[in-house]
Amino acid sequence: MNKHTSIRVFAAGLALGIAVLMSSNAGAVTLRTQLATIYQIGTGAQIQLGHTAAASTDYNRLLAGGTYTATCAATEMLPTTGQRFLTAAGLRGPLQLYVTIPANHPARVNMPGFNAAAMRGMHIDCTYNWTSRAVESQYTIGAGGIGYTIGGGEISEGGTQLFSMNVPSLGDVNDGSTCIP
Repeated sequence: MNKHTSIRVFAAGLALGIAVLMSSNAGAVTLRTQLATIYQIGTGAQIQLGHTAAASTDYNRLLAGGTYTATCAATEMLPTTGQRFLTAAGLRGPLQLYVTIPANHPARVNMPGFNAAAMRGMHIDCTYNWTSRAVESQYTIGAGGIGYTIGGGEISEGGTQLFSMNVPSLGDVNDGSTCIP
């Protein structure tokens, strides 16, 4: 074995050893989601909704965020959707990122079609479907034709929160009473 081959083998072994050491000390990407209380505001078309994705990594770049869809079981009502993703980067890790979905949290959102006359006097079951996602940076360390990848973790979670909406009737002001004031 000549001198140049020995140096390459040593460099490759050293790079692989450093990568293994770094990956064993580094934690994987983490993600935790916190939901706002989802409910109808008063008796109108607005609902309060939202969630926060809290992500962290030991590496120096992180992407986090999520999506939502609020849907009600009434053909007159259309779903409302939204999403938000942010990135964080630094010279070195660890990093933490808190992303509110939508941007203002908790948000007040109008449910399209709520005021349709055919739904008056109804109690409507609705769902808030949410997802959260976090992705960390990925690096490849190598020498002498041997490479080792660290990082690149990705995690996602999702769920459904039930809520209901009440649509007031347009009925008479006496609520069916025969008494006339």
